[in-house]
Amino acid sequence: MNGPIIGWDIGGANVKAALVARGSTEPLVIERPFALWREPHRLSDVLIETAHRLAAVETMAVTMTAELADCFATRREGVAFVLDALARAFPGVELHVFGVDARFRSVDDARTQPLRVGAANWMASATVTARIYANALFVDVGSTTTDIIPIVCGRVAVRGRTDLTRLRSGELVYTGALRTPVCAIVRTLRLRGRRCRVAAELFAVAADAHRYLGNIDEPDYTCETPDGRGRTRDESAARLARMVCGDLETLTAHDIAAIAAAVAGAQVRQIATGMRQVMRRLRDRAPRDAVLAGHGTFLGRAAAAAVGLEVRELADVLGRAGAAAAPAAAVAELLLHNRD
Repeated sequence: MNGPIIGWDIGGANVKAALVARGSTEPLVIERPFALWREPHRLSDVLIETAHRLAAVETMAVTMTAELADCFATRREGVAFVLDALARAFPGVELHVFGVDARFRSVDDARTQPLRVGAANWMASATVTARIYANALFVDVGSTTTDIIPIVCGRVAVRGRTDLTRLRSGELVYTGALRTPVCAIVRTLRLRGRRCRVAAELFAVAADAHRYLGNIDEPDYTCETPDGRGRTRDESAARLARMVCGDLETLTAHDIAAIAAAVAGAQVRQIATGMRQVMRRLRDRAPRDAVLAGHGTFLGRAAAAAVGLEVRELADVLGRAGAAAAPAAAVAELLLHNRD
């Protein structure tokens, strides 16, 4: 029971794994884009292949959001599917499934309480963060969503524990640094001095705006591109141009920069709005520091500045890779310390 642990964060679009060992300074992390809704039958194989790139272990910690993938009729069905895939992939491994109540369960117990273990990855990250920062707003900007989790006096002080209640409370904002369609971020933008509507089509995603602005590099653009083409800055520019029904012959570089900046600015405002909603509820207990994690820390940093919060980086504790895949690293850390 004293060996290393692999922590899993199994999502509908990405699989993340982190190897954590006692005494190690940073986890070893693997992130793998995987469109579960297209090939659900491959999940066990993907888990096996990912684990083989880390190490052979006797114990694994698991959290998931994959149950929301639209290949499942219900979240209950999705949780059961993921648990079955884990059991098939690792028949000789002790599996511990993390829940929104910050407790670990066996696979059998998790099956009986699927809504307790689905969409629980934010709680793993927040619980670890609360052990380091007693008062903070934990802001994890991922590829698809942003978690805004208040920590007060060393406790996770959330109002919502389901995605629905978290959406209502401001603790979950459905915008991310990569996969969010541009048409879900802005309905209009300012172009050549006037407001312009954008096409309600999946022509471009947030990654295209951030690629063009230099917020991410080509290797960071890990999601699929909407048109199946490449991830160069020019290819992102062409996708952004389509959002106003243009192309690189009819729009200038200044026009493309304006589109990209409008998208990034809108995301910052959306995240800042969620922060303010959470802070208003807490009143005089509202933290004054924001602890940032995820691939979109540049968005979290700008939103924190807009709200007037001091910024801390979870990467200072977990390392850059660990902070980018915070739930996977966190759930492994939690199980490792539960052994003590």
